[in-house]
Parts: sequence; structure tokens; C-alpha cells
Amino acid sequence: MKIYFYLLIILIGVTNITEAQNKKSFLKEGNKLFSDSSYNASEIKYRKSLEKDQDYFSASYNLANSIYKQERFDESSSLYESLQDNARNNHELSQIYHNKGNSLMKQQKTDLAIKAYKDALRENPNDEDTRFNLAYAKKIKQKEEENKDKENKDEENKEEENKEKKDQEKKDEKNKEQENKDEENKEQEKEEKKDQMSKEDAEKMLEALEQKEKELQEKLQKKKVKGKKIKILKDW
Repeated sequence: MKIYFYLLIILIGVTNITEAQNKKSFLKEGNKLFSDSSYNASEIKYRKSLEKDQDYFSASYNLANSIYKQERFDESSSLYESLQDNARNNHELSQIYHNKGNSLMKQQKTDLAIKAYKDALRENPNDEDTRFNLAYAKKIKQKEEENKDKENKDEENKEEENKEKKDQEKKDEKNKEQENKDEENKEQEKEEKKDQMSKEDAEKMLEALEQKEKELQEKLQKKKVKGKKIKILKDW
């Protein structure tokens, strides 16, 4: 019974050693592939290492780096985020914040990247690479704000131009309506004058006819007077 117990302990110990060797061997293979820029293959090895030990910090950290190299920046920033509480010292935590900042910059999340770089410098104030990246991120932020201000100004100018254009269009439309109205009034005046002239002409014609009629009646009257017999007075 004791022999069996000792054998069981030995087997457990051998199994643990084998498991430890496996996760480290997968990590080592992954690191070699990473150095050869075979990032997809290195990711597979790191994941195999984590299958042996899901809390294996080195494999998790290097997995995040391999995913970053494959330009899956949203995924890599999430992995760095999950590693923050598992860092074993300030140096590791500084590296996590630094790489997280890089992932965020690639996603154009400048504000969050600046915060990550500042967090990294709090853990390791002497990290010149992080200091350089922070300064670069701040310049990008300043440029973004300038571009935003310019865009806002351009938008305001565009709105003002559109307003002026609309006002001018309304003014032109109003002027056009007035011109049309004036033209209609002129046409109406012409028609009224035309009608007025026609009435005057008609009155003149009527007067002329009446005058002719009068003259004709006078002529007829004269003829009647001429043709009438004169009664001779009788002598007494």
C-alpha cells in the first residue's frame, strides 16, 4: 500500500513536471516564431501554452503582442487590459500600459492612449520610449483639435454662406414677383388705355354720325320748304 502511495506521488510529480515543461516549451516555440515574424504561428503556440496553464502570465502577455503584430488592435488592447491586474511588478505593469497605449493609438483613440502612456510612466518614470510616445500622442491630439476647430469653422462658414444664399434667393424671388406684378400692371394699364381710346373713338364717330344726320335733316327740311306751294293773297 505504501509502495502504491509512493508511486502515485511520483506519477503526480512527473505529470506536473511534464505539464510545466509543455507550457514552457510551447512558450519557447512561440517566442522563436515571434522573432521570425511568424505572428500567426506564434499565436497558436501561445494559446497551446495557455491550454496547459490559463494563468501563465508570459504566454498571455506574448499572445497579446502577437495579436498586436497581426494588427488586430481592438483585440490586443482588450488583452492588455485584462493583464493589468496580473502583473507581477511595476516593470511588467508599465510594459502592459505602454503596449495598450500603442494599440489604442492604432485605433485612433488618442485620449485613451495618452492616459495609458501616463499610467505607464507612473509605474516606470524612466521609460524614455513611453515618454516619446506620450509626446507624440499629445501632438496628434493637438492636431486633431486644430482640425476639429477648422472643421467647425468651415461648417459655420458654410452655414452662413447657405443662409446668405437662401436670403438672396428669397430677395431675388421677391424682386421677380414684384417685376411680374409691375409687368401685369403695365399690361393692364395698356388694356385700359386701349379700351379708353376705343370709347373716345366711338364717341367721336357717334358725334360725327349725329352731325351728318343733323346736316341731312337740315337739307331735307330746306328741300321741303322749296317745293311747298305759296298761297297767293286775294285782292279785295
